[in-house]
Order: sequence, then structure tokens, then C-alpha cells
Amino acid sequence: MRDPFRGMRGTAIGAAVFTLLFASNLTVPAFAEALSTKSALMSTPLNGVIHAEQAIGKKDFVVSKTLVHATPEKVFEVVTDYLNAVRYFTNLTGCQVLSENNGVKHVRFSAKATGIMKLDYVLAIDESKPLRVEWTRIKGSFKANEGYWDLTPIDGGKSTLVTYAKHVDPGFFAPKMFVHKTLRDTAENIFRDLKRHVESPRIAVDSHSKKIVK
Repeated sequence: MRDPFRGMRGTAIGAAVFTLLFASNLTVPAFAEALSTKSALMSTPLNGVIHAEQAIGKKDFVVSKTLVHATPEKVFEVVTDYLNAVRYFTNLTGCQVLSENNGVKHVRFSAKATGIMKLDYVLAIDESKPLRVEWTRIKGSFKANEGYWDLTPIDGGKSTLVTYAKHVDPGFFAPKMFVHKTLRDTAENIFRDLKRHVESPRIAVDSHSKKIVK
């Protein structure tokens, strides 16, 4: 069984953050609000990723969180830079904005999957809310593909609590355990790539090895 404390600093503050997130069963906005009121917690960043499963409506989302040592604006700039997305995120092989209307972009993605499988799909991406990006599937791979980025300022806006949540229905039978493990692994890879591009090399830390990322 995976240790939920892996990747967190072995301090009482780290344990307090873990308790806020899981024992209190806070929603994403409520957790952000609780964290923002705890200046002591903000002074001690998390290293690594925390995952949780959350039901939104009748859909199961895997909600992943990590702390990024960069401003929310900088993180937002990267996750919405579709022109350079292939350069930022190693799982992507193609990315193209097809149209834009009233703050919603239709974006085609091509991505690598396990083995020789390739994914190609179009998402409707809503960037109309401050520091939040939401998406739903239009067509292509998967029966359902929806989720969001949520960027919460930490430490006076110097760092960002990044939330990446995703629900996927592959359109064929697949054990829920397998689907959720794939989503957790994907989130960790995305966070790793994100940190490599937005953080200073001195503090960009791989959530698995804890080694400095060059």
C-alpha cells in the first residue's frame, strides 16, 4: 500500500496539512481557504504529490495536488500555452487550437499512452475564471474526459498550490482501480514537467526521487 505521507516533509506542519486535506474531508475551495488562514503552514512547502478521489455529481475524479515554487500567473501561463504544450509536457505529441469563442477554446491534443497506443481528442477548455481552467471532451478518444486546473496563491503569491483533477471514462470496460492509478501516474508526470519549466532549477524537485531537476 502506498504511503500517503511519501513526498511530504517529516514535520508536524506537514502532518497538519495532511490532516486538513483528508481527515477534515474539505472540498478544494474549502481546503484552499483553510490553508490561506494558516501562515505557519504556508512557510513550510510540500514536496511531492497528494492524491484523493472525489465524487463530483455522479462522476469520480482523481484530484491531485502539489506545491509549485512559482507564481500562479506563471503557472497559468504555462498550462494555457497550447502553442508550446508539446515542449512543456512530455506525454503530448501534438497540440492545436482549433477555435475560440467567449473564453472557450477547442483544442486538439495528441498524446502517448501505454505501449503503442496513441490518443487523439478535442477538448473544450474554459479559461474565463481567474486562475482556473476547466475542460470537457468534444470528440475523439475516451467516452468522457473532463477536469480542471485550480491555482491557489501561497506564501503571498510567491508559490502556488496546484490542483489537477480529472475524470475519464475510456468507453470500454476497465477496472476503476486501473483507471485511477493511470490518472495518478499521469498527474505526477504532468507536475514534474510543470515544475521543470516554471521553477528555479535549485528548487525544482522530482516528486519521486527528490533530486534536483536540471
